[in-house]
Amino acid sequence: MVDQEPKPPGHEEAIVPVKPGFKDPRRSVANTEARKSRSSAPIMGAALVALVVAAVVVFFVLPNWVEDQGVDEAVVEAVEPQAPEDSEEPALTPEELEVLRQEAESLLALLLTQQGDLEEQSAVEWGGEDFERHQSLSREGDDAFLANAFQDAVPAYAQALELGGALLERSAGLITAALTAGEEALDAGNSTVALEQFQLVLRIEVGNSRGQAGLLRAQQLPQVLALTQSGEELERNGDLEEAAGAYREALAIDGLWAPARSALAAVNALILSREFDMLMSQGLSALAQEEYGDAYEHFTLALALRPDSQDALNGQTQAEQGQQLDEIALAEARALAFESRELWAMAIRLYTEALETDATLMFAQQGLSRAQGRADLDAKMVNLIENPNLLFGDRVLNDAEVLLVEAHGILEPGSRLGGQINDLGRLVLLASTPIPVEILSDEQTEVTVYRVGELGRFMVKQLELRPGSYTAVGSRDGYVDVRQTFNVIPGGILEPIRVECVDPI
Repeated sequence: MVDQEPKPPGHEEAIVPVKPGFKDPRRSVANTEARKSRSSAPIMGAALVALVVAAVVVFFVLPNWVEDQGVDEAVVEAVEPQAPEDSEEPALTPEELEVLRQEAESLLALLLTQQGDLEEQSAVEWGGEDFERHQSLSREGDDAFLANAFQDAVPAYAQALELGGALLERSAGLITAALTAGEEALDAGNSTVALEQFQLVLRIEVGNSRGQAGLLRAQQLPQVLALTQSGEELERNGDLEEAAGAYREALAIDGLWAPARSALAAVNALILSREFDMLMSQGLSALAQEEYGDAYEHFTLALALRPDSQDALNGQTQAEQGQQLDEIALAEARALAFESRELWAMAIRLYTEALETDATLMFAQQGLSRAQGRADLDAKMVNLIENPNLLFGDRVLNDAEVLLVEAHGILEPGSRLGGQINDLGRLVLLASTPIPVEILSDEQTEVTVYRVGELGRFMVKQLELRPGSYTAVGSRDGYVDVRQTFNVIPGGILEPIRVECVDPI
């Protein structure tokens, strides 16, 4: 056994006991056997060395020492050997000693394993008097074992094992208490105490994950505190964005630091509130200036920040209604502009779109009816002007005269309609003005002109015919009927038309 220098009594580190959470101190059988084999050799070697030293003393040192005394007369009083007292324990048989030896070896192997566990957990630093007693009992057992006093080695080893087990159980509680104390120190912002407690945990259990994480947080705590304090100062000065940045830096280092997390949430709420108020103010100002598009955009952004804001929703609704009014007013103005330019198809499209948005819009209803009527009039005028021959028919000519009366009734006809009225009026006048037509015959043929009537027999007949297409038919008994079609053209000169039957049947 290797002795460790004991600490003064009562030198345990102060920690707060909390729930257990430490590893099992026992080792595997293979580890136990290895420790047993390593420890047996030193013990046997020590016994052999002691015997050699004793022999040297007896045979070489002691005789010289006696001669050096120079004793001339040796007076030796004979002392009668005392008889053994009745209370002396009876001597053990070889068989009993062998049993005790085996038991002592078994206990020693267990003790060596336990001693290794305690060393790994730095029990010398926290075990106090109990650890010193454990070491003392271990040494007593070793001394008795080397002296072959196995009856004394067994109880010493057994007591040491019992005390060591209690120490190992106690280490689990120490770890839990130190973890709790360290985490409480972190929450309180005390990096010094936190470092001490987590370092203690890691001295007892090097791989403790909570201890490692806590130690890292304790080491970073001063920087985290400095950033948090900087954020608080910036916040007091009204630099909310800068303050939020400082809090975020602190959380980037230690995401579990609650003060920075709560402060960041509070600052973000202030920033959001300030931005919301600014957007609402801008939206209301735009409404007042009837800038409905801008107002709608501001209120929409405000709702994105606070979806449950009734004020922002009302503002958005007002802006939307204003936009619709603007769009309606714009549509009306554009449609009227198209009307003034006599672009009736474009005006009809705008009025139709406005009614699709709101079918109750009076201006759109009236405008659509007006535009459709003018578009129909325009189409008819264009058709007659581009196809004047249509006017040669009596029905079409009558319709054209009615159309001209309708066109003249429009208060503001516009340049286009005015030109159409003039053109169509001229064409109607030409189409309704008779033109002299001379028809020649043989006084034997009955002549009929369609659209005019029966003319009878004659040599020459003068007619006044409106422009158009006519057909003259001649008939005579015993002769083949003849048919002559001719066109009366305004302003033109028409040769005489001869109608007579000359071919006998």
